[in-house]
Amino acid sequence: MSVSTQKATTVELRKPVFLPEPRSTDPVEHSVSVTLFWTDQLMEHAKFFVMLMPGPELADVRGKAEGFQATFAAQFEATRTASLDKSNFAAFNHATVEMVKPFLDFKGHMEAEQTSGRLRSLVWPSFFEHTLREGTRFSQRLTQFSKGDVAISRDEASVFWTAIMGEHADFIAHLLDPAERELILKASETGNAFRSLHDQIPSEKEVVISAVDQIIDFKVAAEKGIELGQIKSIIHPTLADHVRREALKASDELKRAE
Repeated sequence: MSVSTQKATTVELRKPVFLPEPRSTDPVEHSVSVTLFWTDQLMEHAKFFVMLMPGPELADVRGKAEGFQATFAAQFEATRTASLDKSNFAAFNHATVEMVKPFLDFKGHMEAEQTSGRLRSLVWPSFFEHTLREGTRFSQRLTQFSKGDVAISRDEASVFWTAIMGEHADFIAHLLDPAERELILKASETGNAFRSLHDQIPSEKEVVISAVDQIIDFKVAAEKGIELGQIKSIIHPTLADHVRREALKASDELKRAE
C-alpha cells in the first residue's frame, strides 16, 4: 500500500497533498490517504477558529477549538505511523469518525450562535457551515471505504466540489484588501461561475475539471503573491495553502469519478 503526495510549488515549500495512487481500488490505501488529508484540514479548521476568536470574552470557545486542533494533529500523526491493513483499517476508520462527530457538533452550534448574535467572533456563519459540510463528507467517505467501496459518484463529487470551490472564491474576495479591485472582481466572477456549475452540473465531467484546474492556478498565484507581500489582504498564508490543497483534492476526485 502506498499513498502519493503532490508537493507544493510555492515560494516556501508548504504541505503536500495526500492522494491514493492512480487507479488504486484498495480501500486501505484510500482510507489512509483521505484520513491524512482531512485530519490535517480539520486541524487547520480549528486553527482558523482559534485565530478568529480573539479576546478574553471568547476564551471558552477558543479553548474548545484549541482542543480540536490538538486532537486532529494527533490523529494525523497516528495515521501516518499506523500499520493498517484489511484486518484493522475499518476499526481505525470508525475511531476517526467518532472523533470527528464532536467537532461537527461544535461547528453546527457555533454557526447557530454566530448567526443569532450570541457569539461575536470573526468567523462567518457560512465558514462554520462550509467546514461542517467538509467534515461530514469526510466521515461519510470513511464509512464507505470501511465497506470496501472506493467509488466516487460523478454527480455527488461535482455537486460537493463546485459548492466548495465557489465558496473559496467568495471567501478570498471578502478577505482581500478593498484596494485589490481587479483580484476581488476575478474572485467574485469565479465564485459566480462555480455557482452556475453547481446549479446545473454539466454532463461532461471535463467542464467541471477544467474549472477546478483554473481555480488551482488562481490559488497558486494568490498564495505566491501573499507569501511575497505582493497582494494586500488579511489572508493568512496557511489559509491560502489550505484552499489550494482542497482544490488539488477536488481535481483528483473529479478525475476518478464514475
